[in-house]
Amino acid sequence: MPQGVDTYIPFPRRVSPDAGRATAGHLVWPSSFGLLRGPDAVQRHARGAYPELAGRFHPSATGADLGLGVDQQSWFFLFDDAFDGSMGQDRERAKKLVHAVAEVLEAPSPLPPTRAAPPLALADLWERSCEGMSASWQARAAANWHAYLAGHVTEAANRSGGAGPSSTGHVTLRRDTCGVPPILDLAERLGHFEIAERAYRSSLVTTLRHLAAEVVTLDNEIISLEKEEALGDNNLVLIIEREEHCSRTESIALICDMIRARTERFLALERQLPQLCDSLGLDEAERASQRRYQDDALRTVMRGAHDWQQHCSRYAS
Repeated sequence: MPQGVDTYIPFPRRVSPDAGRATAGHLVWPSSFGLLRGPDAVQRHARGAYPELAGRFHPSATGADLGLGVDQQSWFFLFDDAFDGSMGQDRERAKKLVHAVAEVLEAPSPLPPTRAAPPLALADLWERSCEGMSASWQARAAANWHAYLAGHVTEAANRSGGAGPSSTGHVTLRRDTCGVPPILDLAERLGHFEIAERAYRSSLVTTLRHLAAEVVTLDNEIISLEKEEALGDNNLVLIIEREEHCSRTESIALICDMIRARTERFLALERQLPQLCDSLGLDEAERASQRRYQDDALRTVMRGAHDWQQHCSRYAS
């Protein structure tokens, strides 16, 4: 992966004190659904350090709550890997898989065991994610999952279409497929709180959420450059090289500038949250939930992804 890249992500480095314990048993869940087939798949997944990533996304979570966060990361990466081969070049095959997976968000549980591993595993993940959460949370979390899944079909169409997306279109698409919205939703579940729906739907919190997802996306585009270039996949560094007729170093520098601009805007907009709480008439409990969403979801998803990516094996050359 590119070295010596100066990315500006000025949030505290945090990790759950229970991340080590979560690592000990994290292969059991994906193996139980047949998501890990053969010793090579098990070893590759074990090297991914996904419990550490979940511990960084959800630093206040421990025990079964953190275990759920780890399982979500396992599912994300194993599902994403399915698109590294011919599936990722075939829109119709991608659409068929996505449809089968998306169905579980509405289907009654449990599903028949004849279903494929990805939908069966997501059905279990979704059922546990919804425990104790309101109907409104479940509706928006399902919508975010649908957007994440649909993005994989679009990516497959882009890969097979030849021309590929513009830099703006690529960032917008990756904002969905990077998985940040479902991670933010799960942060509420693991923290046993819900941000007030009227705050969640406000333009200010929506913008903060988009900025957080874009920071994660842009940072990952730099880290995953060599892996995606080797696979012939679309990557923002390569797209900007073509669009701007610039060198690789210049393209990465431009993306670092984009990250800085978004984190600086995030910090500026954060300062408006107290006024938003006043204008919406949030009570003390709702204000506390909003602060937790800010500290244990939005900030940690950006910082956590960055810290994990610096040493994970997934993007190593």
